[in-house]
Amino acid sequence: MAILDILQHNHKAPAVHLTVRPSAKAVKNGEKDISKIVTDRLIDLSLTDSRGFEADQLDITLGDEDGQLEMPARGAVLSLGLGWQGEPLIHKGEFTVDEVEHSGAPDKLTIRARSADLRGPLINAQERSFHNTTIGKIVKQIADENGLQAVVGKEFENYAIKHLDQTNESSINLLTRLAEEHDAISTVKSGRLLFMKAGKSQTASGKGLKEFIIKRDVGDSHTFSIAEGDNYKAVKAYWHDTATGKRGEVVWDENTDVKQVTKSTMKKKTVVQRGADGKPVKGADGKSVKQTVYVQGKGKKANEISQSKPITSDTEAIKTLRHTYASKQTAINACKRNFEKLQRGVATFSIDLAIGNAELIPETTVTVQGFKPQIDATTWLITQVTHKLSKGSGFTTSLEMELKTEE
Repeated sequence: MAILDILQHNHKAPAVHLTVRPSAKAVKNGEKDISKIVTDRLIDLSLTDSRGFEADQLDITLGDEDGQLEMPARGAVLSLGLGWQGEPLIHKGEFTVDEVEHSGAPDKLTIRARSADLRGPLINAQERSFHNTTIGKIVKQIADENGLQAVVGKEFENYAIKHLDQTNESSINLLTRLAEEHDAISTVKSGRLLFMKAGKSQTASGKGLKEFIIKRDVGDSHTFSIAEGDNYKAVKAYWHDTATGKRGEVVWDENTDVKQVTKSTMKKKTVVQRGADGKPVKGADGKSVKQTVYVQGKGKKANEISQSKPITSDTEAIKTLRHTYASKQTAINACKRNFEKLQRGVATFSIDLAIGNAELIPETTVTVQGFKPQIDATTWLITQVTHKLSKGSGFTTSLEMELKTEE
């Protein structure tokens, strides 16, 4: 764990490294370093790093009192590094210039740029279907179409998808919908298309992200709130039993888990019919008469809900999912995913750090010290980070966090 200590930066100045190239297709060795221009003329800089397909946004405002600044073209690509002088800077990604504004007096230039990867074919509507495939293959296909590298979490790589339609829908919307259905996060970062479990504070490959402890004395202000989701103590889902034609239900709460059991099965078998003497019965044609019987099979493995304590939640405290699922297993999965979402949404915590830290990114695990006991005892997960640099307040970082789901 890294402890953010206000003393470690109180004598240092923030640092910015910024390069620009004419377009995304332009070679990187053709980049122009404009770090000194930005540092000398900076009025303010704001970078918002979001979870999911909400585009990361970079806003830069520079002083142009002498009229010497060149206006970048729309489509130019900015590459940003942030941090503190005397320390390695943290690369924050590439951003494509969308808007340029010049205003005065005093004259100033405002540049707005967004994630370079969230453009082009990814946002174009398409008509197609995916059939008898996996989430891993869908993500890889979309990544290949957009010149990206697919990185898929292990739990989703071979997750079966029987059928999925993309009807007049962009690939971003399709992946967002797929992620919501499976309590996952899908996003594009640094040329990679990611699809990974939400709330686990790890990369798609399963590697844990660095954890941080934030002390109250590094914060200018904070807000803690408990969301309405706290009213729900369990989640219920219905499923259609094709064997009986009846509707089944499953309920998931904090005491619920899944265990694998072996269910006995019966299988058909063709055997020779035998008489009381044990000899084969002959037909009119002189051949042995055969019959079909059912015998005990080896059994098959299936997931069943197990609960360490009986569910005691009343009707008002149970969230019922509207969709009726095709099988008991899909209903179990839906209950579990939605219960985890409710846990993460129970409480939120935001804080403005007086001393900025460019290492902080969405999905990072955070614990805090010096607040109320309920806040300090909670493990938090960052959902959005905003880094700001300005003449007046220096380098600061604002965090939006949600409750991290316990394993």
